[in-house]
Amino acid sequence: SMTDAGIHDGDLLVVDRSVEPDDGTVVVAALDGELTVKRYRLHDGRAYLVPESPEHDPILVEPGQELVVWGVVQHVIHEVS
Repeated sequence: SMTDAGIHDGDLLVVDRSVEPDDGTVVVAALDGELTVKRYRLHDGRAYLVPESPEHDPILVEPGQELVVWGVVQHVIHEVS
């Protein structure tokens, strides 16, 4: 879901857990216990997890859902074949 951001299946991500997520940063997050990598967006006080692929829809974090941002993606490492 993050191919347009340059993140592909099998890539390694370097994640900094000490960085607070800002609007527009790419994060590793757990939404109701399910891990995902998405762009973190804030709009009108509401949090969204936004994919970088037209094949996937943005996820609005609804009241009552548990969102835990594990860290902010700093680097992507691609395998060379």
